[in-house]
Amino acid sequence: MKLKKYFGFLFIMVLIISCSISEKTTKNIDKQKKVDIENTSSELNIKIDKNVSWVNLMPGSEPKFHISGKLSLLKGENYNNEKTTLKYVKIFQSGKEIYFVQPKVREEFSNSIKNFSYSTIRGLSINQDLKIDKPIDMEYIFSDPNGKFTHTVKNINIEEAH
Repeated sequence: MKLKKYFGFLFIMVLIISCSISEKTTKNIDKQKKVDIENTSSELNIKIDKNVSWVNLMPGSEPKFHISGKLSLLKGENYNNEKTTLKYVKIFQSGKEIYFVQPKVREEFSNSIKNFSYSTIRGLSINQDLKIDKPIDMEYIFSDPNGKFTHTVKNINIEEAH
């Protein structure tokens, strides 16, 4: 009987402790640090719907870097958007390549528009060269039967989840 009470008490304590350290917050970005996202590309006709990068700094877990987003690939003369796939994403900071990622990608095609949703589901180990307080640039690398195409998005702020 005492053993049941002991394990019951232990279970409740573990539950209380785990609930108290799992609060999620996002760091506010100072207006001075906030930089507008800039699209650059001459190869693809892309609409960026969502583009997010963050570092998970929640207690009880290993810090990880994440990216996710949604893009729409519109028709173009140099590529077949129905057969084009998102292969890789390169992450740059201050002109230096920090990550080369093959994200998890979901594709949908409708009305001559190819929609991509991508993510680094489990995150990436923190690269020692990554500066959380500085923006990153993402270079998307696409492939289709005609070759490879790139699209770059600049000045993406890194958010922090605590």
